[in-house]
Amino acid sequence: MIAFFAVFVHHVPKYDGCPYGCCHLPHGPTTSQVAYLRGSGGVEYDLHELHGEEVLDFNVVFKKAYDPSTFSVYVGCGGCASRKPFHWDEPLTLPLDLPKTYQNARFEPFTQHSYYELLPKGAARQFDLKQLANCTSHHASVRLIAHDNVTEDIVWGAVVGCEGLACEKFTTLERLSFPIYVVRNHGRTWNDAAWTLPFFMVFVAVLMVLSLWWWGEGTLVFYRPVGPSFPRQLAQMRPGVAWSELKAVCWVQDPRTLFYAVATWAVVVDIFETTAHTLIAARDVPAGDDGYTWFIGVYGVRWLLLVAVAVPWAAMREVPEAQWRSYKMKRLFGDWYDGLMPSSPFWAQGYWSLLDLAVAFLTLFLLGVGFYFLPVAAIVAGLLRFANWTRKPPKDPQPCKSTIYVNLEDADTACGYPSRSNVTPGLYLS
Repeated sequence: MIAFFAVFVHHVPKYDGCPYGCCHLPHGPTTSQVAYLRGSGGVEYDLHELHGEEVLDFNVVFKKAYDPSTFSVYVGCGGCASRKPFHWDEPLTLPLDLPKTYQNARFEPFTQHSYYELLPKGAARQFDLKQLANCTSHHASVRLIAHDNVTEDIVWGAVVGCEGLACEKFTTLERLSFPIYVVRNHGRTWNDAAWTLPFFMVFVAVLMVLSLWWWGEGTLVFYRPVGPSFPRQLAQMRPGVAWSELKAVCWVQDPRTLFYAVATWAVVVDIFETTAHTLIAARDVPAGDDGYTWFIGVYGVRWLLLVAVAVPWAAMREVPEAQWRSYKMKRLFGDWYDGLMPSSPFWAQGYWSLLDLAVAFLTLFLLGVGFYFLPVAAIVAGLLRFANWTRKPPKDPQPCKSTIYVNLEDADTACGYPSRSNVTPGLYLS
């Protein structure tokens, strides 16, 4: 449910297409929107776009607690272009009477940045549009003008639209753009820490390679087992024998493992990125801020998504297809290979592809976790799993087409069983 509400508690952002620092917002004044700006500028509407409205809800938010004496804020008649002499429009209304001190910093839980509000809630954030009756300009705007005594760029956001669900309206394209919003707010637009994402992309990739090589026998994590029993169970019966050396198991390459690996990498990168920028914002935001409560839910969803892509990847390597196709659960709990236990064929069943696809589409359209890599990889993996589930089961035994992890002298008898031409007395596990 947190994923569902994520699109309803965030302003529709605008970053580009603002000549001379003046943004013409894509939606009307009843949609909650924010334009991210540096220095003088703002947002404007043509007067006819405000026809029929009584009040313009607005706000101004800041990256830091800038000195209020270094800028003025205007709301009302007049445009917002900021450069003289190009498109300059003198303010036709008086500047707002700004407070001397800011309110406590707030935490934005969905793009992980802090911001300061200067205006108190209520009437201070509303403009009576009846005052535009005698406006001689073609525009009305929310505008900031930096004074000559400013010592740094003022990073701020011009907000229009009321708070709450009534004004939170996202188009499909805007929902799909949520990862872009996160990346831009983490970068120069607000947090000025664009380096974190490429760093974590490389760091997590290296971490996964080292971990999988140590615990998963290297590239064997991109193969699935074909054989009569569980690889883990067979390995336990032959202490010291690596999974790749099991005579009763043939390892076959499967592209689905690669897509699960990409999805796992993407969500782990997102977890690191989210954590880092929350810590950056927490330097300014007090611990009791409501944004942290929302963030706990959003952060928890990321860990659930990690489980949702890591479990089917692990199940592919633990359970041969013949096992999950013939499995009938008789009890909820049992040994390691039955019921709801970790290596049970229950988790490898093909019908889980429906959940794979549901999670992937939910991530793509509503939450944007994994910066597009996660949902795309999860969708492909889910489709491959669905196709495997709905097709006819393979003939048993399945011919072993790969010799990477099977001795060449044993490869002619399907899946690594000893050759008939070299049979010696003994017991072979099956």
